[in-house]
Amino acid sequence: MRSAANGAAASSSSTSRPGGTHFNVRALGRIRSRKDVMALVKMSKKEVSPYLEDLQKRVEARWEKTVEKTRFMRELDSGKLPLKTIQVFYTNWGAFVPVINSLYTVQFYKHLAFFVSNVDLMETYTHKVLDEFGHPAPPGHIKILISSGEALGLTKEQILTQPMMPEARGLTDFHRTLVNDGPMHEYWASVLWEGAFGLSCLRWFKALTKHYKLTAEQADYFHKHHEADTMDHLGREAHSSVTKHVLRRILTEGVVERPGYPFEYCAMTPVDLYCQMLDAVYDKARSNRV
Repeated sequence: MRSAANGAAASSSSTSRPGGTHFNVRALGRIRSRKDVMALVKMSKKEVSPYLEDLQKRVEARWEKTVEKTRFMRELDSGKLPLKTIQVFYTNWGAFVPVINSLYTVQFYKHLAFFVSNVDLMETYTHKVLDEFGHPAPPGHIKILISSGEALGLTKEQILTQPMMPEARGLTDFHRTLVNDGPMHEYWASVLWEGAFGLSCLRWFKALTKHYKLTAEQADYFHKHHEADTMDHLGREAHSSVTKHVLRRILTEGVVERPGYPFEYCAMTPVDLYCQMLDAVYDKARSNRV
């Protein structure tokens, strides 16, 4: 592995790896231009929190610029989106939810050495497990996913087991690929979009209760996710905060980016894939190809 200092411009922020080789964090863009070089990313405790806060803001800005500006979301807001289109989205989203939740649990087994070396993070990690699988009652968020889907006119089987559209499967398989093939930090970077999704859930909740005649209880999946993803609740951290909590520790210990999967790429790509799903659902429902 080459030092950033050997091929990048000088910067005021540098870190080091065991053995004393210095790596310039701010110059990593120069390293990434070399496909044959793997970059070490390591930050100080002072640097990491501002970096993650800035990255989350950029993820949310990208979400606002793309997802929230889709025809799907604009028509949902106004009540003009056909119920059939919402149903098509929900069957694809319903198939995604069990996968993304199960990938979270894989983290503990696959990266057990990290958690037993950072025992304090076990509590943070477990609180989210309790939320996803236990609140408001077992099996957790799957329970309200089903009940809100049924209020939209779908069966449990349609919500959970209907084959996904290829454009929707991209999001699912991107996360799965990072978990199966990549180092630990790629997965955690890839779920930074939870905060943006949580904010979007408030728009969903308002639209469904105002325009589509669902009660607050029937639209509870979106209310609960707005709450869980964006704010501390039930004595637990917001899911977006859990992610940053773990990432702070990962980045201060240092990670190696593999070629083709830089840290910020892993964080931003799910936003584009979610947007791709909304556009595909809208187009296919409109053309009656679903």
